[in-house]
Order: sequence, then structure tokens, then C-alpha cells
Amino acid sequence: MAVHTSPARGLITNSIIPVLLILCAALSFGLTFAPCYSSLCVEKFWPYQARIHIALYYALLASIALFLTARVVSKPVRQWSSTHLSTAIIPLVGKRVSVGGLLLFVWVAAFTFGSIGYWYPAENSYWTARGEKANWPQYMYRITWTGVTGHWCDILMGLVILPVGRQSILGQVFGLHVSTLLFAHKVLAYSLCIAALIHGLIYYSFVAAWVSIVSTNIMYQFIPDNPTLTWREAGVKGPYSWFTLPTGAISGIVLIPIMVITSLPVLRRINYNTFYYTHVVFATAVIVLVSLHTSTSFYFLLPGLILWLADWAWRVRNALGRKVEVRVQNAGNGWYRITLPAKEAELEKGDSAASLEATPDLLSTYYVNMPSVSSLQIHPFTAAAIGHGSSPPVLLFQKGPERKKAKQRDREWTWKLGALVDVNKEEAAPIPARIEGPYTPKVPSLYEADHILAVVGGTGITGALCIANWWAAKHSSLPAQTKSFRLVWTIRDGATAQVEEVQQLQALMRGAPNMEFHVHVSRAEGRLDVEEEVRGFVAPKEGARQGKVWVYVSGPEGLLAGVETACVRQKKLLRGEGSGGMVSGLEWYVARWSL
Repeated sequence: MAVHTSPARGLITNSIIPVLLILCAALSFGLTFAPCYSSLCVEKFWPYQARIHIALYYALLASIALFLTARVVSKPVRQWSSTHLSTAIIPLVGKRVSVGGLLLFVWVAAFTFGSIGYWYPAENSYWTARGEKANWPQYMYRITWTGVTGHWCDILMGLVILPVGRQSILGQVFGLHVSTLLFAHKVLAYSLCIAALIHGLIYYSFVAAWVSIVSTNIMYQFIPDNPTLTWREAGVKGPYSWFTLPTGAISGIVLIPIMVITSLPVLRRINYNTFYYTHVVFATAVIVLVSLHTSTSFYFLLPGLILWLADWAWRVRNALGRKVEVRVQNAGNGWYRITLPAKEAELEKGDSAASLEATPDLLSTYYVNMPSVSSLQIHPFTAAAIGHGSSPPVLLFQKGPERKKAKQRDREWTWKLGALVDVNKEEAAPIPARIEGPYTPKVPSLYEADHILAVVGGTGITGALCIANWWAAKHSSLPAQTKSFRLVWTIRDGATAQVEEVQQLQALMRGAPNMEFHVHVSRAEGRLDVEEEVRGFVAPKEGARQGKVWVYVSGPEGLLAGVETACVRQKKLLRGEGSGGMVSGLEWYVARWSL
């Protein structure tokens, strides 16, 4: 369903985070006093430190939630946290550093490495005593640091599992863009991999020292599969206590070589579905294995695990578990049109007509699975028409780029669907599909804007069509100095512009003095100068604009990066002008769904 909900449900959604944190923290503390079923029960050996560890982790989650809440309710906090420290993009990361992003990174790092303060003394005291008992204290620092680094993994793993996908509660409650959540997930995941690698290498250096000794007494004091036990203790407790090393090793093999390699940008873009399903299946296995590995892992995974399961239950119940019939037709000039059932666009009963008018589902995204094309592949689409009442939502797409090998090209999802439609002689072919959505991002600056510039490329036009039609219905009769809209669409071939939805918008905008539609054909005019487009719209040479400016960009990565850079630079210039400028604010939205 759409993000826009009734006030009562909105209140329930916003209260989920604090209630979840309180319940999970209470449950985690309670479980430290209950029988433990992990191979290594941390609270049995270090009860005080284990509970301090849990308390600080949930304090970390609560502090992050408070900071993100402050961004939602306070515009100054939101603007301050979104301020970029530099216009330059960090090469390997591919992102600019913002104040809020840097603050969160430092905050998480402080809690992670700060755990050394309470874990190292306790672990060192315990393992030194064990080593002296076996007359082998010289290698105990290795296993001490194994434990310390393992608790780094607790924190990072708990943060990594927090859901960041299309229906993420974090995105809904805190108004965070999917790409922001995915980037945070990526940074945390790579940090976890490094911490897990350090954790494993240190422990294997201890195992190597244990294997090289010739003293039977020393060897019997430690079991490599669970060094907290002697061989005699392990025999009493049974084989279950031997799972610490195997579960850790298997998790490391799954986590680092398979999940990380398939998530690398080069491989992910070649075959996204391999990455997606590998992530889903192997993540489930890793959750089970690390919960068996140590008890603290489960306590830290608990909030994310509950949200993850709830997210999947919602998806299965509302989308994946049922099929609807969509109609697909060739729209001409390389375009294809998918018409969804009208009922998919309806908001929940109880939403008033006034709320529909005030907050339409602009920039709605649908995820479409067509079993007749592919049983597993799910493709995202930004709606070209959001639909309302009996009017259905409309999606537009073009076939993917040509490939050198025809067989590879014909197996690609858009080519298979296009071929299926082209063969069918009917005007619109009915095809069974599973539809997830609409998922609508929270973009309050869009609805507050006085002037909108949309710079789009190729099929990125779809989101701009929705915005333009909404704007025309609401502001097209107002003077251009106070309200204006400009749409710049860059395409390779002029024939691409010959599609019904675009032509209808062009006809509508011709009668609106404060709206412009410019088609830039790169094959004839060269590359679009996005810097000039943004600068010329924000600070025109004639007829200064008054009010807030909002920029929307969608299309290929080069266009996204170029427009975003131009916006960052222009905002710095506006900040330097202070209150002397006519434009009172500049915000932008980058329709970026990949990392």
C-alpha cells in the first residue's frame, strides 16, 4: 500500500521504533538470566560485561533514532545534517560527506571501539588465569583480542540486519531515501566483513600456536572448537558445545567470499537477481549460525530480525502471495506501457478526499514480477501516472541496451517482455503479475517548493511526468515569478519523445505560462550542460525567482552525479548570499536506487 496513511495509523507506525527498542532490550536482558542455547554463552563467563554490552548497544540504537527524529521534526537540524562538507565525491565510496553522515559514522565507531574499555580487562583477566593454570600464558593475548573483536562484530551485525529495502520502517518513519539506507548498509556491511576477518585471523593464530605445542597438558586445557571448555568439560556438555568454531568459520566463509563478492557493483549490475537471492538465502543461514555461535549475537540481531520478518510477512501477504492481471502494450517508438488495475492505486478506506489532494503519491515506485517472463526477477518502475479513483496507474519502460550476443540480449527481462507483447496481436496483452507497491518516499520539500526544475534522462522521465501533471493542475495559472516549473529531458534520439504521455503533457504545458518543457537531443546538440541548467534556473539573469527551489533528477548515473554536484555548489553560493538573495532555499531529490 502507499505510504500515506490515516493519522491513527501514522501514529502507530511512528511509535513502532521506541516500543520495539524497549521490548527487545527488556527481552535481551531477561534472556541473560534464562537457560542459554548458544554454543558459547557469553553471560555465563562475563555476566556484568554482557549486560553492559547490551545496554550500550540499545543506547546506541536509541540515540540514532532520536537524531533521525530530530531531522524529521526540526528543519534546521535537517538542513545542518544534510550540509555537505565538500562538493568533491570520495573516489572509492562514490558519495559526498555530509555532516549527519560523518556524525553517525563517528558515533557508531565510538560505541564499537569503545567496547574495548569494558571487554578487554575482563577477557584479559579470564584468559590470563586460564593460561597460567595450563602454564601457557604467552599466547592468551590472542584469544583475548579474539573475544574483543568478536564483540565489535556483535554491534556491526546488529546494525547491518536492520531492513533498508523498499518497505523499510526506517525509511517511512524517518523519511530516509532508499539509496541513503542502502549506502549506510553497505558501509556497515564492509566494516563487519573487516571486523570478522580480523576476528577470525586472530583466533586462527591462537589455534596455530595450540597445534604447534607438544605439551599434552596444555592441549587438554583448551578445545579449538570452544576454548572456554577443557576436553573433560566438553565431554560432559556434549557435542553441542563444540559448535563455536564451526559456526564462526562457516559464517565467515559465507559472509566474506560469497555475499560480499556477489554484492560488488560490477557483478551486481551484471546479474542483480543473483546478488538479491544470494543475499536473502545466505543472510538467513548466517543469522542462524551466528546465533548458535555466541549468545550476544542473537541479542543484538533481535530488533533487526523482528523488523526483517515483519517486512517479509507484509510483502508475502500484500503482494507476493497473490497475482493480478496487468495489461502491456507497445506504445511506439521503443516504449512499452504497463497498465495496472485501478484498485492498486486506491488508498486505504478512511483517507479523506482532502488528504488525497494534499499529499498525492508522487514518485510512487512499483515492483513488478511477471512469472511468464521470469519466475524470480522483480523489476522496479517509477509510475508515469499515479492513478486515482477509476484511473489506473501507468508504467512506462524501454528495452535494455543492445548486447553483443543476441542470446544474452533476448534473455534480458525487458527484451523478453517486449517480445511477448510484440508477438501478441491484441492491442494490450493481459499478463498475470505480482505487484508490490506503491512505495512513496517522503519528500516534504517537493510540496513546499515554489519553483521546480526536473532534469531527467531517458526513461527517467516517468517520475517527472507525475510531478508535472500535479503541478499543472495546482499552479499553472499563477505568475512565473512566484510559481514556475521547468522540465529538461535529455534523450539520444528525437523519436523517443513521441509517446502519448509526453505529448499530452506538452500540450498541457503550452497553455501554462509558468511551465516549460525542453527536449534536449544529445545526438544533435551534444551533452547537456547540467551546471548551466541548474544555475540558470536558480539564479536567472532576468526575472529573479522568489521562494523555495526544488530540483528533481532521474536518469543515468552520470546525469545524477552532475546535477547533484551542481546543486551542492549552487546551495553553497546561496548560503554565502545570506538573506540578500530572492531564493529562500534550495533542495533536491536524486532518484538513485543503486549504489
